[in-house]
Amino acid sequence: MTNAVTICLLAIQRIEGYDRLIFKWWWLGLAVVALMILLACWQAILQVVLWWQKPTFNPERLFSRLASLHQLSRQERVLIAGFTTNLKRGLPPAILFADPSSWEWSRIEDPNVIPLLEKLHLKIFGFPRDGKAD
Repeated sequence: MTNAVTICLLAIQRIEGYDRLIFKWWWLGLAVVALMILLACWQAILQVVLWWQKPTFNPERLFSRLASLHQLSRQERVLIAGFTTNLKRGLPPAILFADPSSWEWSRIEDPNVIPLLEKLHLKIFGFPRDGKAD
């Protein structure tokens, strides 16, 4: 293989006037290789940037971030997390911070928890659970 390449290059050099050409053909090969390397680097950098900026959808993380934004105590987080088990299938737990109708009060078994949940509802939505704003 190397001998064939060498023979071809020597044959090209034997062509009359090759050394006087303004444009040397090996520059074209070098330019093509450099362009391919630049395109490969650009593609790799683009893939890394897209990977770094990809959106991540994590419902549990959103729920915990909303709980910390509302400055809920640990006990309040446990109380509101109890509602997540009763959510309709496919709804993220963070819906409890956006839609007051997703709080299913009829499924609460312990009546001692209801006053705490009403305070929590008031803290999150700014109005009591009966829906009458002050």
